[in-house]
Formats: sequence, C-alpha cells, structure tokens
Amino acid sequence: MADAHSPGLPTDVVLLLDFVNTLDVEKLVDAVPTSDALTTWCRARGLLSSAETFSPESFKAAIEAREALRAVLLSHTGEPLPASEPRILDRVAASSPLTVGFGPDGVRLRPAGTGGWKALGGLFAAVVSTQRDGHWPRMKVCAAGACQEAFYDTSKNRSGRWCSMAVCGNRTKLQRFRTSPPKR
Repeated sequence: MADAHSPGLPTDVVLLLDFVNTLDVEKLVDAVPTSDALTTWCRARGLLSSAETFSPESFKAAIEAREALRAVLLSHTGEPLPASEPRILDRVAASSPLTVGFGPDGVRLRPAGTGGWKALGGLFAAVVSTQRDGHWPRMKVCAAGACQEAFYDTSKNRSGRWCSMAVCGNRTKLQRFRTSPPKR
C-alpha cells in the first residue's frame, strides 16, 4: 500500500488523503482543530489566498465533510457506508460552488465560492478529478478499527484493506488468531 506521500501519486489524490488524515483517529490528534489551523492547512496547499479564512459555518462543514469522506473511503474496503454520509457530502458540496475552466491542460472544475467554501470547492473538484482519472476506488481508509488512516491501494487487484500490511494487517490477523477457537 502507498501512503499519501508516495512518489507518483497525483496531486489531487495526495490532497484528499492528507485532508482525511488531518485527524489521526488512533492517537486522537486533530491537525486542524480550529478554523485558523484549517485556514493555515488550506493556504499551504493553495486552496486559499492569504486574505481568505474559514467562517465558523464553513469550518464546521469542512470537519463534517472530512469525516464523511473517511466513511466513503472506508466503504472502498467493503465496509458498509451509512446513508447519512453521502447526504452530508451533498449538503456541503451544495454550499461549495464549482465552475468549469478551460486551459491548455484541458477542462477542470474550479472553486467558485469564497473563503472556506472556496477551499471546500477545491476539495470537491479533487474528488471529481480522482474519480475521472480512475484513482477514486483505490483511495481507502484502513479497515483496522483503531487506525482509520487514509491510503492509496497499490495492490494489483485493488483488494488492499490496511494502510500497512506490516502493521495494521498483522495486528488484525493476530487479533483474529487470538480470538478464533482452537482447531481440533
């Protein structure tokens, strides 16, 4: 499996994986616990200009979108997707308008909102880009309950379930072994 910083991954894939991974579920550490922290994170990735910030409403929507994206990426490993998560993404996306832009590199979606809504529009444009380019199904969240790190599945048959076979895969298999009844 490849993490978000593996060489050769498209920028939009890295952006989305990094966004989901702003919350380390296992350690309960949030890299963007405030609107100021999220503003700084988005500025560093070119999603906001130096004059733009997140409002309280767009910050709340961003955190909701992050966790809904986590659920969607977890469903890419075969886990059930709660019906509420796509509705959350639909609601947040409706406030994050996009326009079509034409350039030498082709047609792209561009954020049309302002402030935090613009940054969220950039994230949603990245979702569309990864879907169009065939990367979306390979973007997953580790199925090891305690981990939930977003990763890019590089397995040939797209069957990866863990961010790292050496860590989470072995941990999960060891737990199954310990709880399975002895063979006769």
